[in-house]
Amino acid sequence: MDASTNTSTDAKTGASSDASTDAGTDAHLEIGILRRDGRTDPFFDGTAADRLVIRRCEPCGRWYAPDQSSCPECGEEDLDWVPAEGTATLVTWTVTRSRTGKAPAYLALVELAEGPWLHARLDGVAPEALREGLPLRATFVHPAEGESYMLFKSHMPSKS
Repeated sequence: MDASTNTSTDAKTGASSDASTDAGTDAHLEIGILRRDGRTDPFFDGTAADRLVIRRCEPCGRWYAPDQSSCPECGEEDLDWVPAEGTATLVTWTVTRSRTGKAPAYLALVELAEGPWLHARLDGVAPEALREGLPLRATFVHPAEGESYMLFKSHMPSKS
C-alpha cells in the first residue's frame, strides 16, 4: 500500500486499485456458511437477536471473549453468557483484497467496552477514517443460510 496515494498494486498481476472504497458498504466478503457447534449456541442465539453476548466470570467479575471456556484468573470452569454493550474501539486492522476484483475486506482487532478483545470485520468505515481508538458499534448480518454474525461499524457516541 502506498500511503501517499492510497492505492495498492497486486504483486501477481501488477494491477492497481484505489483504496478509497468504503470498508464494506454492503459488499460483504464471502466468509462461507457459519454453523453452530453446541458450544457456541448462546453466542449465535445472541447474534440472531441482534445482541452481542460474551463470557463473564461471576466469582471474580472478569469479562472474556465468547471463545473463553474458563477463567484463567480464579479457575472458575463455568463462565456465564451475558449481554455486552456492543461498543468497542479499534486496536488494529488489516486489509485483504480479492483476486477477483471484489471490494476489499477490513479485518480488525477490537477492544470491547467490557475489556475483551475480538477479531472482527469492519463495515462501512472509510479507509481514511481508520485509526487506533476509533469508536465502533456491533451490527449484525442475517444471511439466508447459516448463522447470523456480527460486524463493527464506526460509532460516534452521543454526548449527554
